[in-house]
Amino acid sequence: MFKPLAILDDLVRSGKLSLPSPSPASDELKNDDVLEPLPPDMPDDALFGHVVKNVKALGWSDVPLHNRPPIEILPVNDESEALRALEEFIRNGDVASELMPGYIEGAVQDKGRLYLDDLRAGRFSVQAWLDLHGMNRHEARFALDEFVLESVQAGLSCVRVVHGRGRHSHKQRSILKDSIQRWLSSRRLGRHVIAYTSARRYDGGDGAIYVLLRR
Repeated sequence: MFKPLAILDDLVRSGKLSLPSPSPASDELKNDDVLEPLPPDMPDDALFGHVVKNVKALGWSDVPLHNRPPIEILPVNDESEALRALEEFIRNGDVASELMPGYIEGAVQDKGRLYLDDLRAGRFSVQAWLDLHGMNRHEARFALDEFVLESVQAGLSCVRVVHGRGRHSHKQRSILKDSIQRWLSSRRLGRHVIAYTSARRYDGGDGAIYVLLRR
């Protein structure tokens, strides 16, 4: 029978080959490798604790995991936060009038569109103004008619009309804003009005309008 390892046995017996004796560390390792018998009905959590009892922490944190305070995660509504930031910017920032929620404009005369950019930017000097706060539709219509006609007779080219934002109205909406747009485009006043836009923020914002008149 062929015995390939027989030559090693002959070399050891003749002293030509010596094998290292087992080291104490090897014996200790062998003894540690011997597992103590475990009861078959040990619960899972007890079994896991027994297996990891000699595991050492790597040392990157001095606070044990079970003692660390939980991280509080607050829900964030990105859309609401963005809307709040936009409202804050519109309220306090130097925002263009056409970006305001209640912005209105109109060209009564055909050439009125040529002046809309300059009118909304406040480049026309306001020469007179009318405040309609506290008036009903009938009173506001009469006051607007008289104001526009008197401004035209006085040779004024740009006036401001304050109609309010309707914050104290039943539906919190200006009841005069839509009416003023119709009145300025009517046959009585339309022949004197070139265009109108919501005012800049420092002139009342969406609670007032600039009116460009024909001389």
